[in-house]
Amino acid sequence: MSQIHVAWRFWLLATGFSLGLAGAAQAALTNDLQQLITWFSGEWNNNEQVWQQKIDAADVKLLVKQDSVAHVHEVAAPLKLPLLGEHVFYVQQSSGLERTEIKSQRLLRFTVDTAAQAIRQESFELKEPSRFVNLHLKPAEQAALKSEDLIAAPISCAMYWRYDATLKTFNGASQPGQCTDKVLRQGQDLVVYHSSTLNSTFHSSLSQTKDAGGQVLQGNRTDTAVRSRKARYFEGWLWFRNAGPSSLPEDKNISFTAKYLMHSEGQRMPVLFQDGSPSPYLIELATLTYQNTRKPVLKFTLMDSATLKTLTYVWANADAHTLGMNLGWFQAGVAQKSDHIYEGSK
Repeated sequence: MSQIHVAWRFWLLATGFSLGLAGAAQAALTNDLQQLITWFSGEWNNNEQVWQQKIDAADVKLLVKQDSVAHVHEVAAPLKLPLLGEHVFYVQQSSGLERTEIKSQRLLRFTVDTAAQAIRQESFELKEPSRFVNLHLKPAEQAALKSEDLIAAPISCAMYWRYDATLKTFNGASQPGQCTDKVLRQGQDLVVYHSSTLNSTFHSSLSQTKDAGGQVLQGNRTDTAVRSRKARYFEGWLWFRNAGPSSLPEDKNISFTAKYLMHSEGQRMPVLFQDGSPSPYLIELATLTYQNTRKPVLKFTLMDSATLKTLTYVWANADAHTLGMNLGWFQAGVAQKSDHIYEGSK
């Protein structure tokens, strides 16, 4: 066999091996993309973080304290939107307790970036956000969405997600020094930094704008990310005697709610009398980690609606599917609704 033939066969083998590696890398990234969008999909709330920060702020023994973060609830819902691509999400952020207080809305597109060996996340703002509140629940509005309704963020501000197989976590970040803000201070190219962490139940996010000297001009000054847990929804019922704790066992003046829905990350719900008017009570469902035990629990609480003081509570392990309480005059129970994912801003 001639040297030319040997060289040619070697080139073919090398090319095939290279293509095989490239194909394997592409397949791995495609699998990563599917895992990322599966985990990202759902509702997220940082109730426990806000609760803990309030405790820390009042602790005189704690000398170093974080800058507080806002309490937010975020819906991340996949859309069928061929206009932008195959993997598009509508992300709506509202106040953590008052879901009608919409803070921001945007679309995110996720694609495989083989050159960067990562999953690229691009962002699109809505020109008229009020038109698209709860877009994830409005198929007609989704179908009517046009490119002129969107404002694409610069590609230099894209986030890149990479999977850490050891920690079973995705880490996302913008390219260092590439995303700039020319609006916050005219005449200066300020650098915007985005970073995130995601797994099946946890999502953190930090965005900061810094000047050339590294001073934080916008965003959390103690580098404290918003740390959210994925919300689980529960369906419940409640019954109580209208006279409250002082009522007698034979008292027949009662109220009953056959069905209500609430999530596991600090949602509070007014307890209503039978005629629909508010009673003096609230119920709350929250996943919390007490510092003396370091173990998260799912806590179901009855509260005074005026003072927000706890009247009683029950708890179970954090992944419990059912909870109930019976005080004689007040009874309630909740069970996880596993097929429920998204709520609106009502």
